[in-house]
Amino acid sequence: MKHARGLGLAAVVLVEAVAVACSSGGGGSGHDAGESSREAASRSDGASGSDVSIENSGSDAPASGEGGGGSGNGNGGSGNGGSGNGGSGGSSTDGSAASVSDTGSGGTLDTGSGGTPDTGSGGASRDAAGTPETSAPVDAGPGCAPAVGIPYSYACWVMPNPATAGLPNPASYTVVGDGTVKDNVTGLVWQQTVTATQAYTWTAAQTYCQTLPLAGRTWRLPTRIELLSIVDFTRTSPALDTTVFPGTPGAKYTWTNSPWVVSQIATKPQLSWIVNFYEGLTSNAGDRTQEEYVRCVSSTRPGALPKLYDAVATGEEQDVETGLIWQQADSGTTMAFSAAAPYCASLALNGHTWRVPSIKELSTLVDETPPISKVSPAIDTTTFPSTAASTPYWSSSLFDGEAATAHDPWVINFEDGFTEYNQTAALVRCVR
Repeated sequence: MKHARGLGLAAVVLVEAVAVACSSGGGGSGHDAGESSREAASRSDGASGSDVSIENSGSDAPASGEGGGGSGNGNGGSGNGGSGNGGSGGSSTDGSAASVSDTGSGGTLDTGSGGTPDTGSGGASRDAAGTPETSAPVDAGPGCAPAVGIPYSYACWVMPNPATAGLPNPASYTVVGDGTVKDNVTGLVWQQTVTATQAYTWTAAQTYCQTLPLAGRTWRLPTRIELLSIVDFTRTSPALDTTVFPGTPGAKYTWTNSPWVVSQIATKPQLSWIVNFYEGLTSNAGDRTQEEYVRCVSSTRPGALPKLYDAVATGEEQDVETGLIWQQADSGTTMAFSAAAPYCASLALNGHTWRVPSIKELSTLVDETPPISKVSPAIDTTTFPSTAASTPYWSSSLFDGEAATAHDPWVINFEDGFTEYNQTAALVRCVR
């Protein structure tokens, strides 16, 4: 079952930014700025008196047993029904974790002790002969706290892809045997087991992780990108490796520590990003008073996140943490999914071989906790100035590994970074 996307965040942020900066009224009618699709799920409005239109037909929280096809929605809409299987994740590295306490607009970093990140291998794509092209991380720094936003909100490691997807950096795990799992690609260490009773409000989930006496490590609630790193989009119910993470329960989402951007405004709904492990959908509509599952992560990357992107050639930008090299521009016009792979394959940019990125790789570009005055598109617009504010981008990831004729492939919308799989046309930004 597929669901329509909800209220557009571009309009919300424009209205809120003006309100915050000018303290003056404006615009017209429509949804209250910052309203989530859970609140406005059954309404459809149009704003008047403004050049920004707002409309909504969002979907509700997960219903046990049904996967959602819908959008996670630009301003807090959880994409779909579907049982949100309990796997959750966060990033972690070899050492004891730093803990993060977030209030919706920032976070304080309590650096734990311990090791250094195991970056895994890759970030490289392959050329026509199957030889990996060099795109190893360059100048990757020791810290993972961006100048704005909460620590660990960017992928400070190589993003793994599903092991069966035939893409670079296949997922690999080690079951340590002490109740933890090490991700051999990201270096993150995860709490292995989530039970049906392991459901908490957002604040209680943070406390649960910070006080978890597991394997002598320091634990914290993972961020959106960390939790997304263990999703396996080639399967459903649950969308993660069940050999490594057995017994993951359904019927709820899984918390992340990442606040929804509009929740920086105290008078707006206080929501956080959640992941539905039925199929891996990311939603920004996590009501912090509701109980959702939690899977803790352990890692340590104290210190400031260094320069994130490096212009390695004209029209090419390398993420110095993931190693991925991105087309700086995009296709400029939307196209059907069937045209996306030929577009990248024929891209004549500096003589390299390009491909359509996976949905997990695309997700590493999201600036998930920007200042309220700078959002939509939720990306580094200095590095990627042509990024569309609300038009989706194709990934190569197919829902449940099925053909595109069975389900629309996954897309990401940089309105604020939500994912969905109900689009028939989208832009393309290639990667290598």
